[in-house]
Amino acid sequence: MPDVAAIPFHFLRPWWLLALLPVALVVLLVHRRDSIAARWGGVIAPHLLKNLIVKPERSWSISPVYLVAAGLTLGIVALAGPTWRRELPPFVEDKAPLMIALAVSSSMGQTDVAPSRLERGRQKIRDLLAARAGARSGLIAYAGTAHLVMPLTDDRAVIEPFLAALAPGLMPSDGKNAAGAVALAAQSLAAEPVAGTILLVADDLGGADGAALRQAAGRNNIAMLAVSPPQGEGNTAGLNAVQVTVDGADVRALERRIETRFQAAQGDAFGTQWRDEGFWLLLPVALLSLLWFRRGTTIAWVFALFILQAPPVSAQEAPRFADWWLTPDQQGRLAFDRGDYAVAAKRFADPMWRGIAAYRAFDFLAAAEEFAHVDSVEGRFALGNAQAQNHAYEKAIKAYDEVLKAQPGNVAARTNRAIVVAALKAAEEKRRKQENQDAAPPDEKADEMKVDPDQKGGKKIQVTPDDMTTAGAAEAWMRQVQTSPADFLKLKFAIQAAGPAATGAPR
Repeated sequence: MPDVAAIPFHFLRPWWLLALLPVALVVLLVHRRDSIAARWGGVIAPHLLKNLIVKPERSWSISPVYLVAAGLTLGIVALAGPTWRRELPPFVEDKAPLMIALAVSSSMGQTDVAPSRLERGRQKIRDLLAARAGARSGLIAYAGTAHLVMPLTDDRAVIEPFLAALAPGLMPSDGKNAAGAVALAAQSLAAEPVAGTILLVADDLGGADGAALRQAAGRNNIAMLAVSPPQGEGNTAGLNAVQVTVDGADVRALERRIETRFQAAQGDAFGTQWRDEGFWLLLPVALLSLLWFRRGTTIAWVFALFILQAPPVSAQEAPRFADWWLTPDQQGRLAFDRGDYAVAAKRFADPMWRGIAAYRAFDFLAAAEEFAHVDSVEGRFALGNAQAQNHAYEKAIKAYDEVLKAQPGNVAARTNRAIVVAALKAAEEKRRKQENQDAAPPDEKADEMKVDPDQKGGKKIQVTPDDMTTAGAAEAWMRQVQTSPADFLKLKFAIQAAGPAATGAPR
């Protein structure tokens, strides 16, 4: 038996199609009732009946029974839920995490691509970041060694000054260590719930091998923007690189590759659901209903409209025009699709979708209240997200634990729980420090001061390169230095390259 999930077109609720049988039976009965031969066949002999039937002149007309049958058929097919494409779950991000590795070798200074290969690469990175507004992106610079310039962030304005400062003179050594850059990018994407994309922006990959680069990328997709002349013979390592263009065609092509690969990874990690496309059949049903405005039926329509417009008991109960045609969930989905989440949260009848809309509207308290009424794994996961946004970390951890109890392999729940646990520990540590400060006695002046005569000039501390290359040490020290982005990056790269593992490995 074929897997329904693998069939492009199918019905979400196929049992509704059984309702077509009564429709077909009614049409046959009405057709038989209107047939003169069927009505008189049992009274008059057939050889006489065919000569007694007078057929009127043929005129173009459509029997009302066929209009009703067509409308019912379309409505039943719509209720059956035709579908042919998937949609991601509402809590899954719709933008791919992206790590950009920009080559800053000496060859990037050539001007055969105006104004220069490096400047064109920077320009294309800016265009790509602008096209992916709101998505998280990071930046790596590499030549002989690879260095993290900016971790994943959704604020492209933070990346801009460091991107503009990158130049070959900042790098500790020249070269084309693409494998090191890919490995460093994969390390930066390792904490992501789903796979991301690593984009190499370079003129040439030197001696890099395509298989080695893909292995270094791990689960992540790898792409390349070739910043070199079209007739160049540069090595692209079999990455099917996108050639740089004078317009935005290259950026659009890269964006399509990033999003296509990301959606596939999202589906593998979180699962996708089929999108109900039955609403497309509402238009032909509405058009068929217009044919009922014929002579002899106008009074019935006027009477129906009069009943619908009858004054309600109170002004608060006044019906909306959309209520005549759409269910609350349909109205909520329309508002949700156009980005009006606050209105959607009021329209939806389903508590899960009410909570999702409230979550998108940043009303996390209302979202948590709605998710609390959804008794499912998805509802528990959504409740954990809402409670985490409300800083109710204990409640969020409890919700994630319930999800992991039902689905031990749920990567998203495990990742979110780890983040919330870390936030809870940080909040508790901050609270303890504050309590200790409040409990400490007030500062008092010393009764006397003594100087150790054997300690000449104070205690001397020698700082070694190992001390500056420990995790976070260099960054913490350099944050205190007032300098330009270029000087900052040059000093940072030099400190990292001077570390004990500075043999071309990624930094």
